[in-house]
Amino acid sequence: MNDPSKPSHPPGGEARVPAGATVLPPVTVIIPVYNSPRLLAACLESLLPQDYPDYEVIVVDDGSTDDTVATARKYPVRVIESAYLGISAVRNQGLRAARGEIVMTVDADLVVPRDLVRRMVAGLLDPAPGRRLGVVMAWWGIRNPENLVSALIYRVYEYFVRNLFEADFFWGYCVAFRKSLVEETGYFDETLSYVEDVDFAYRVTRAGYRIRILKDVRVWHYFRDSLSAHLKRHFKTARHKLLVVCRSGKYTDQRSSPSEYMKLALHFAALLSLALLPFRPALAGLIWALALLSHLPLAVWGMRAGAKYILLMPFELLTKLAQVLGAVQGAWWLLNGYHPLPKDIK
Repeated sequence: MNDPSKPSHPPGGEARVPAGATVLPPVTVIIPVYNSPRLLAACLESLLPQDYPDYEVIVVDDGSTDDTVATARKYPVRVIESAYLGISAVRNQGLRAARGEIVMTVDADLVVPRDLVRRMVAGLLDPAPGRRLGVVMAWWGIRNPENLVSALIYRVYEYFVRNLFEADFFWGYCVAFRKSLVEETGYFDETLSYVEDVDFAYRVTRAGYRIRILKDVRVWHYFRDSLSAHLKRHFKTARHKLLVVCRSGKYTDQRSSPSEYMKLALHFAALLSLALLPFRPALAGLIWALALLSHLPLAVWGMRAGAKYILLMPFELLTKLAQVLGAVQGAWWLLNGYHPLPKDIK
């Protein structure tokens, strides 16, 4: 793994803000956090200081019950405390308090290079042709590759965006955009506990802006390290994603493609086929085999990095089943007009 303390530009290359940008804009880095003092400390140790002349860091605590706030106050950052309101409200508090012209959101479980701010600003100000550039997203490496679950999660993400440099979605772990973009497209939706970044991205692209992935700017992410936590996350994400797509009318994106919907349908059929086991076990077995084999291309690609990635097949089978169950609950919520706030489903 690369050393996250070193600059993230390629050897022999130098990250430069475009020539037209003679005055570097002030930047606010927002770090939302909840009950993660150890991860937050590692994040701030890597983030401070940056080789950028004008930036501030705001840590927004989402009602932590441990010593997360005390840890944040050990560093030269602004700290905002709140009751538990959810990730969207926390990010919005940071946005409203931000003094910078450019805003970055950085998750507390990241370790970042010393030139992160400079590289993100350079990417955002790059005068590329075409539609206006609204958001840039750093790419990630993995901090805990020794954990099998974490390594599998990381490999799945790498697979799905391996050929993608511009996106119609983003994950909010490390992105940069102008504060004026929020004033134009709106803040993060505070009714969402999950996929608030996807919802924001849909509004950004609908307004005619581009989203660029800066794959030469790496941050190091601590991926979930237990299978149960991973499956719970995907259950909840699918539940809220259904709410967002039904509300927005955008049913597909580069991650939620028609082929992915077909996989979900196949896994839904596999769950239903359990009722056939006493009567048609061969048919049920065939459906489950097809569901498992739908992940073979991912596993074959993943095994370029090691034989252990054959486990991507059962891993993704379980992940898709969790997503199906989450979507079922989301559909039930829709049918009953139920949309709980983040504080209600902590």
